[in-house]
Amino acid sequence: MKSKKLEEDGSTGKAVCLARNFYTKNIILEMSFGEHMSEQSTVVYEQSTPILTSEGLYDTIKVVNVTKGTEVTCMAKFDGRTITANTTLPEKKAEGPVTGKVCNTTDTSAQADTKVEKANMLSVAVLGLRVLLAKSIAFNTLMSIKLFLF
Repeated sequence: MKSKKLEEDGSTGKAVCLARNFYTKNIILEMSFGEHMSEQSTVVYEQSTPILTSEGLYDTIKVVNVTKGTEVTCMAKFDGRTITANTTLPEKKAEGPVTGKVCNTTDTSAQADTKVEKANMLSVAVLGLRVLLAKSIAFNTLMSIKLFLF
């Protein structure tokens, strides 16, 4: 679990519960808080259905607001089992949001996209040249017929 930059008052941050690479689609993430539970411990984001990864496994996430120093327990419930993880939001201010490579699961690699685009462009160019050749042959045939008959 990681926390983002604390709010302006310095007492509120975000806790994230992330379940990755599990086989079942039916999973429930629950987050409970320690003795410092407050009104601000609300759910910020909860994924409605887990995301299917390219490996055939599932990922899901839940984000909540918590106060500084709060013990956060994340529980993943699936197939009659419960997996628990604990953490405490750090007392010092966070440096800033953690940045990393964001991957969109619906996109393919950039190299494959450029190869496909080049192949499509080449195919369209060849088709255009074939149509132009057919038009010129038809026009020349009509002009030749007109010359001989009229």
